[in-house]
Amino acid sequence: MIKNIAVFGSTDFLDLPITMSLADAGYNVSVMAKDAEAARAVFPANINIVEGNLYYHHDLKRFLSTQDAVYCSLSIDMKERPDDFHSETDGLREIINVSLECGIKRISYLSSILQYNQVDGENNWWVFGVKKDAVNYVRDCGIPYTIFYASTFMENFLSTYKKGKIISHVGVSRFPIYFISVSDYAKSVVNSFKRLGTEDEEYFLQGMDCYTMQEAARIFIKHYTKENLKFQTFPMWMAKFLAIFSNKWKFIAELSEALNNNNEIFVAESTWEALGRPEVRLVDFAKNS
Repeated sequence: MIKNIAVFGSTDFLDLPITMSLADAGYNVSVMAKDAEAARAVFPANINIVEGNLYYHHDLKRFLSTQDAVYCSLSIDMKERPDDFHSETDGLREIINVSLECGIKRISYLSSILQYNQVDGENNWWVFGVKKDAVNYVRDCGIPYTIFYASTFMENFLSTYKKGKIISHVGVSRFPIYFISVSDYAKSVVNSFKRLGTEDEEYFLQGMDCYTMQEAARIFIKHYTKENLKFQTFPMWMAKFLAIFSNKWKFIAELSEALNNNNEIFVAESTWEALGRPEVRLVDFAKNS
């Protein structure tokens, strides 16, 4: 039976709600943080904070020795290059190795649906290679696992696309996307842990609303009440020009091109049946943000 869950990736717009939802569901949740004092300022007292570094084997072993399960949401920083240390692969492998040593009963891992939906030939962006390697590490580790493949989160409108009073997107989105809220994702994570068993599970996470990025941005702007926003399309050619001089802009250009070519097919029926239907519509998300 799973009681104690270790969380890797826990303080941003995506992972903090997951951590809180697991704790609210009655699990004993622990977070490893490089700066424990700063983490304690973010989390309530019912979240256990353990100071440590993903790079260090002994920190991981001390952290995981009392845990039953692991939840991972590991990402690639915009400034990373292909040959850098990647928490999503290098860090994940170390988490898996220590999890095997400590007898962890289940690994829950967040990936992206985006890497599988590209058109006009195969997208060879190195980030997708990292994500596919990470999925294979989890599948091959020998520990029962749950992998989530998420569509685009609604929260990106505030955390990523909003700059001042502008909602911007690079290039033009060619296909509609099934936007999902973090709160619906959190509910799915909690319900997945409640499903007892040793079987491996893979779930596609998609919401009820299907729009292109341009359509979704205009809907968000129309119903967002805190301030008046405007939508702006940033030219792809300019992003690619800036990418010549900046790793960050190279990342933004590649990601935007992948989003614009995201030919997303609805495949979440089985997820809805197993873990519950999503409840948040984009209009309501905008009104309540």
